[in-house]
Amino acid sequence: MNYEFLNRFSPKLLDVVERNAEYWDKFNYQLLREHTLLHSLAYVHAGEGTLRVGEGIRPLLPGTVFQIWPGQRMQIDTDRLKPVCFYSVHFQYGLLHWEGVKGEWREACGPLPIGDHLNLLSNPEVEDVFLRMFQDWKHKHAGYEWQVRVGFLEALRLIVAADAKEIATKEEGSAAAVREAISYIKANLHENVTRDDMAQHVTLSPAYFSSLFKKHTGTSPIQYLTRLRLDQAKHLLRQTELPIKQVAEAVGFEDSFYFTRLFTKETGISPRNYRHA
Repeated sequence: MNYEFLNRFSPKLLDVVERNAEYWDKFNYQLLREHTLLHSLAYVHAGEGTLRVGEGIRPLLPGTVFQIWPGQRMQIDTDRLKPVCFYSVHFQYGLLHWEGVKGEWREACGPLPIGDHLNLLSNPEVEDVFLRMFQDWKHKHAGYEWQVRVGFLEALRLIVAADAKEIATKEEGSAAAVREAISYIKANLHENVTRDDMAQHVTLSPAYFSSLFKKHTGTSPIQYLTRLRLDQAKHLLRQTELPIKQVAEAVGFEDSFYFTRLFTKETGISPRNYRHA
């Protein structure tokens, strides 16, 4: 799962709609877009239908989550007896990249890294979140855009969790190796740990281990290690009176000057100032 993408994800919500029996009756039970312009994330709550995106065709059944992104040929077909009913959030998005305290927003147009078609029949929480988003957008009480934004992120959280669980079930061996590597990292933050050390610990080749780790976490093993070290450094700076040099050593940095430069780059504040911020 690409958690780095999700950390940077910044959506602009445009609309929340429901496609129901009344809607389909007006359009003769077919919705066709030769070239989609928006992103859509949708949840099917009733009925049946089919979704064609490009050359692929997928069933739409209650509990299905699907997404559409710009530049696609999309066609949804259903019928009068069981018209497919779904809530759909229309949005655009960009990725917010932080360099210290400076943020840079970059426009994006591809799909969200959650798969284009997920079946979540066993997760009623997802339907509840989509229903609340639709109702909040429809009634437009004070703060409705904020409420829907929170709901949208919650829906993504639930979808990502379900997707990650499904992947872990299919790839239990590789997921277990990544979990073991993370446990090893946590237990050895103060040591001079390398990528090769991590790979050896889980008995994988360094190159394959790096690829596997990034697939499951969205970041490289060394980037993950550095992030945990800096998080632990923040804790020590807040909770102890240890000198900066000892804090650096306690989280695995032999060079306290390098630690200070890295800490300042990542947080925008020096370790000394962070302690008193």
